[in-house]
Amino acid sequence: MTCCTLWMRRSAIPGLAAVLLILAPGAAQGLGGAAQAGPAFSVRQASAPPELEVTFEEAAMMAAGLTPGGDAVVWSVAREPQGHYQKVVRREGMEVVDALGEVRFDPDGGAVPLKSVWAVIDVASGAFAVGAPPEFPFEEVPFPGKGFEVGAPGLVNRFRHDLEAVDQLLVRPGVGAWVLRAFDQGPEDRDETDDDRVLTSLEDFVPLDAGGPDPPERFARDDVFVIVDPRSLRVSATRLLGPPAPEGGGE
Repeated sequence: MTCCTLWMRRSAIPGLAAVLLILAPGAAQGLGGAAQAGPAFSVRQASAPPELEVTFEEAAMMAAGLTPGGDAVVWSVAREPQGHYQKVVRREGMEVVDALGEVRFDPDGGAVPLKSVWAVIDVASGAFAVGAPPEFPFEEVPFPGKGFEVGAPGLVNRFRHDLEAVDQLLVRPGVGAWVLRAFDQGPEDRDETDDDRVLTSLEDFVPLDAGGPDPPERFARDDVFVIVDPRSLRVSATRLLGPPAPEGGGE
């Protein structure tokens, strides 16, 4: 089978695609018109050498450059033809990295879907890559750094998406990974408003790996945050810069 080098790469080095968390003393205007204390974020881009190499075969995705013996998150959102419509299919796994620093992921169904986007994250180092098979017109959009909001008092644990539906992945290096799917006016839409937008909370995220830890109470420095629009398959991804999470990953 022909193997093709993947897409775009993202480094674990802070500054490649990072969001800087600054708790602002001012107020942010909420959708309902009430002033809410909120954070200000600055998004910055910088070049850095790639750390992950991801390749495809017809029926598998491979990643190299990971921490040997560690864990790697593999996460994908795809649109697959089902007669007269396309079905959104999610694939995810916590994979053990071999002694060479490599992981092989074989999707169910025997082939890598053409219309699919992928994220691979090294849980030990936080290095990550996002992209799609070479034949698919992968589109990465700038990370919307102004979407973060304060939920519980003093906790930046919510994110407002300018999307009607969203798939999200959060990885905290050395701790775990969590996912959430949400749509406007669905049970995970915290603003409960018909506004073609979704407000999600970390409280609703679920462990990617069965038996994994509960989701963190707030976003923190070094978190890897990936957002996919399941309709267009556009992707935003970043690694956060900000206050460190307390020792042990708790809040």
